Amino acid sequence: MLKFAYHTHSIFCDGKNSLKEMVLAALEKGLTHYGFSSHAPVPFENGFAIRKEQTQAYLQQCRKLKEEYKNRIRLYTSMEFDYITGIVEDAAERAKGYNLDYVIASVHSVSAEINGERAMWFIDGGKQDVYDEGLERVFGGDIRKGVEAFFSQTCDMIRNVQPDIVAHLDKIKMHNRNRYFHEDDKWYEDLVMQTLEVISKSPKTVIEVNTRGLYKGRADDYFPSRKWLKHIRKMNIPITISTDCHNVTEIDNLFAETWQMLSALGFKHIWYYEDEWKKYKIK
Repeated sequence: MLKFAYHTHSIFCDGKNSLKEMVLAALEKGLTHYGFSSHAPVPFENGFAIRKEQTQAYLQQCRKLKEEYKNRIRLYTSMEFDYITGIVEDAAERAKGYNLDYVIASVHSVSAEINGERAMWFIDGGKQDVYDEGLERVFGGDIRKGVEAFFSQTCDMIRNVQPDIVAHLDKIKMHNRNRYFHEDDKWYEDLVMQTLEVISKSPKTVIEVNTRGLYKGRADDYFPSRKWLKHIRKMNIPITISTDCHNVTEIDNLFAETWQMLSALGFKHIWYYEDEWKKYKIK
């Protein structure tokens, strides 16, 4: 089994360990490929992204570690870009300027215009009440309207950025916990399937199977759920595995179990990055 981690965080963003500590942990756990992917800067106060003035320091440390450990592990430099309609949409251009090996893109905040200004519904984090408050404030408590905006903005992200990795595709479900909608609701199914169709037309985009919601106890299934993974397999959309780790103890959490799950679902290949995307046969 090939072991890798391409969606990772450090103290440059909302992670708990240094870049070097993460590399050493990756080596200890037997990883052969590891990517640095701190949250890219955003133009507002926050507690999760690299500060703009720290961007070059981050890139320099990545380059230094690549050289230092080049004979022990393949290291790559990336960032996870927040796509927020009307606020942050320029991920593709910024990525070129940073000279990254690959690009991760995600929607953590769903935006809407209220009285001529942009407001954001933050769907991530560890607090369900933040999700509920944002839904009420931005979408008047209309969950269908909010979820439609989430997937619409995700589709715009895929078309405009064409990222290498789409992160936690259906994270909108995390704090829902079957309170506002169910994944079997026809309107919800249609939105997910429409999004998968858009991804299938993006030539270099891979969907990650993100294990973080499960091992943190914030979700009952992967992002995306096994229900959608079955469709992803039928549509021949490439997949990879991501632990979305934020400290040294999380680097390979549920990696082996996810590998086995994907094999049981009938997937024949996992995709991994080694200067380009390659497929690895699941045995």
